[in-house]
Amino acid sequence: MKDDRRRFLRILWGALFLYEILNVFFINLLRSQSVSPIGEILQIFSFLTMLLPLWLMLSFRDILPRVRLFSQTFFLWYFSLATFWIGAGFGILIQKGLLFYDAGRAGSPLQPSSGYSLRALESGFFLTAVLLVLALAARFFPPRLIRIHLAFEGIDPRLEGTTILHLSDLHVGSWQGEGRLRTIAERVREIAPDILAITGDAIDHREEEAQIFERIFAPLTGRIGTVAVLGNHEYWTFGKESCAVMRRHGFPVLKNESRLLERETGGRVRVVGVDDPAGAECAPDCGPDLGKALADVQAGEFVLALVHQPTLWEGALCRAAHLTLAGHTHGGQIGGHPPLPSLASLFFRYPVGLFSASSPGCSDHRLHVSAGLGYYGIPVRIGMIPEMTLVTIGSKSGGNSEGKAKNFEGVVESAKKY
Repeated sequence: MKDDRRRFLRILWGALFLYEILNVFFINLLRSQSVSPIGEILQIFSFLTMLLPLWLMLSFRDILPRVRLFSQTFFLWYFSLATFWIGAGFGILIQKGLLFYDAGRAGSPLQPSSGYSLRALESGFFLTAVLLVLALAARFFPPRLIRIHLAFEGIDPRLEGTTILHLSDLHVGSWQGEGRLRTIAERVREIAPDILAITGDAIDHREEEAQIFERIFAPLTGRIGTVAVLGNHEYWTFGKESCAVMRRHGFPVLKNESRLLERETGGRVRVVGVDDPAGAECAPDCGPDLGKALADVQAGEFVLALVHQPTLWEGALCRAAHLTLAGHTHGGQIGGHPPLPSLASLFFRYPVGLFSASSPGCSDHRLHVSAGLGYYGIPVRIGMIPEMTLVTIGSKSGGNSEGKAKNFEGVVESAKKY
């Protein structure tokens, strides 16, 4: 965990430094053009946004208040700056290529072009606009449903065909209106899974969001049970009272405890819920306690574990649980599922998708990390569109011996070993 934290801090400081550099170059580019009211406004705005990293650092140390508008402005402007400079670079390269071609045909040396800055502005603004339109348009499509069939050695054959619908990171209240949330809820109702599993960050940062969650999602149930765990955002919002508040609003929280769910056929699933590490900062009885969470697990049971952060999978939980479901990463909101890269792969060992354990005796144990349904920071998802996952489990002796992840809507993912 310490290594992960150091790596995260190095990337964070690098990202903040890059943000400031992109701002400086953008301001200089604007100043190189003829003065216009829009250009002047953009320059002033850019100067002001250079102060946002300082505010972010002080607010996370509780020296300054956390103002959501500031963090959203920072992330959205960072995305816009990055896409602008990618577009600007392509524009300049294309213009240079055309100049080389024209100079070669004329037999004269290449002359510097005073239009480089203008071409950079045009190309940068064009790419930024295109990507923002694509990202925002993705919000109007229903979430992607990923279907996965997994086979496990030695489980009760009566569990054959049991379905688990995995929802994560709804972030009710963050960039999502109630209409969008009702679309997600209706999709869950249509699927009608045996088990509905929610892996944290159901809300974003206000108690009113818990009320919205209760109104839209609390009526949804799996045929044999609905289970959930808390995420870091519940703890950031309610502190040590998170579990009580969310249970009061219809969130079926398992806090370092387990519940036995039974199908009509007689097959049983032991669901283990592990508390989020953010809770450890709030109270001594909060935060992950694997010993307590696994205390009631019996030999021969199929164990389904729910965590918010995928780092909790390593160690005892990985060995005890046949299948662990996690969220938290959002898949970085930009990128693709393995083997494609994503922003989450910069920060997490298990960024998104399906992973297999390599420990002796539990090589077919799996971790699934969902890219989630909501947004944090910016309302942008490119490639990593909102998703929910339907896992169907079975026994290897029941005829499904591949144990591979398959998305029947066109995307195939293979279990990746670590």
